[in-house]
Amino acid sequence: MDFNQAVAKAQALRSNLGKVVKGHEAALDMTVITVLARGHMLLESVPGEGKTLLATALATSIEGITVGRVSGQPTLKPSDMLGAEIMGKDGKFELIKGPIFHNIVLFDELNRTDPRAQSALLEAMQEMQVTIGDSSHPLPEPFHVIATQNPLSQEGTWELDAAAKQRFLVKLHWHSPPRHIEYQIATEAKAHLKENLAMLKPVLSREELVDIQEMAQSHVELTEDIVHLMNAITVATRPTDVSYPAEALDEDDEFGREVISSSGGVSSRATSFWPPLLKAHAMFHGRDRVLPYDVFSTAYSMLNHRIETNFPVNVEHLIHLILSERGYAY
Repeated sequence: MDFNQAVAKAQALRSNLGKVVKGHEAALDMTVITVLARGHMLLESVPGEGKTLLATALATSIEGITVGRVSGQPTLKPSDMLGAEIMGKDGKFELIKGPIFHNIVLFDELNRTDPRAQSALLEAMQEMQVTIGDSSHPLPEPFHVIATQNPLSQEGTWELDAAAKQRFLVKLHWHSPPRHIEYQIATEAKAHLKENLAMLKPVLSREELVDIQEMAQSHVELTEDIVHLMNAITVATRPTDVSYPAEALDEDDEFGREVISSSGGVSSRATSFWPPLLKAHAMFHGRDRVLPYDVFSTAYSMLNHRIETNFPVNVEHLIHLILSERGYAY
């Protein structure tokens, strides 16, 4: 498979998802880009907006991979997600695998699970393996977690700490579709039903996806100028930066980046996670070289869950301020 064929396969995957998931065009683009970058996604959305449909459509579109689902509950135990070792009739322990052993895992309302279950998931995301008893078990390749949070209901939840949120490559705000799309959904009557999903055909194989993921990292050039721009942006979120300014977000605001907590800037993990996303974004758009456009286009999805503030603030405005100040770095 050459580079142009890989790009065509990625675009075919995006087109396939759009056949059943309506009204989330930018989010679908970023979903495919995140998969190309071998990353995990955190979706913030109210229930009923098609997130389960997204995960199922993604698995259906890629031949040879499976999808698992975990429903976040306060009573969820790590073993419910990971599985357990059970003694068989022959006296030997047998591994009963949990839903984490699928290629794509949809974790509904992750913040409703207690920290123990969250930690078990984070090990899987970071290490590509899980520990059950005294044994470590590798996870299948590719492996992607799509976790959701409901922003409306906070009762009985455990907010993900900063380290946990940063394990996710991107965080997307999964909004309701616009009115004309909802009208289309209502008139078609089948837009979110199993009949539509059953019509989907695989557009690439598991092996082809793995090859495309490797090609995105090996065949897309990331120049030193782009790395300098990316680094200037991440460092600018840290109050410890000597060049850290505190200008207002705009002339009507009374505060600027001083709202970022003293330890709430972007960590070095973002610096290491961002290049694969930039390369995947460039490949998705048919280029073998990363441009400043890729940096600015992915900045909000990459940074919005990594910045901790002293009080609620429009993080999108905050990131726009940083981008406008540090864009000169290229």
